[in-house]
Amino acid sequence: AGGRKARGTVKLSIGATLASHWLMPRLHAFLGAHDHIRLEIITHPFPASVRRREADVVLRPLDSGEENLVGRKIGRLGTGFYASRDYAAGRSLPERSGEWKGHSVIGFADQDSNAQLARWSDAITRQGTIVMRCSSQGDMLAAVRAGIGISALSCFVAESYSDLVRVAPQKLASVADLWLLAHPDLVELPAVRAVIDFVAECARADRERLRG
Repeated sequence: AGGRKARGTVKLSIGATLASHWLMPRLHAFLGAHDHIRLEIITHPFPASVRRREADVVLRPLDSGEENLVGRKIGRLGTGFYASRDYAAGRSLPERSGEWKGHSVIGFADQDSNAQLARWSDAITRQGTIVMRCSSQGDMLAAVRAGIGISALSCFVAESYSDLVRVAPQKLASVADLWLLAHPDLVELPAVRAVIDFVAECARADRERLRG
């Protein structure tokens, strides 16, 4: 970058779960090495609009792509069904979609921001009983850990809790591409480029974990 120091504010739009469980633990080193960059983590609204300048860089599953953004696929994000060990004790967990009868399910309340996952979860668990819906992944995780039922969770989050078990890992999973996108006018700014390279490198190092 012609010797220019990467400096300025960079707004990164990222899902709340990825922000808190995945990116935060890695940010200390990055911010220490780039003390002229001020990072703004935008989790709400998600995904933020680059066109309206709510964000400079967006990490998201590719959607309609109506915004004229440039970027690349940096990984894949896996979602699976999980239950607590207490819930699983003494009962057989469903192996396929026809085996949910008699099971308690925690579903998605906020159907808009998780439309694809919500439809997928509802379709697979339709023979089960929805006992609760949650709009936040954090609440879904807490509900599963409390033994309330089975829920779809991001694999990289659920796998870090030893009190949870994966339900039918070979069959009941959804994998979405993860895209890192930026406004074409900003992509060569040193600060923006530094953030893009950092997030891409984190995803590369964590490829298996994110995919689940």
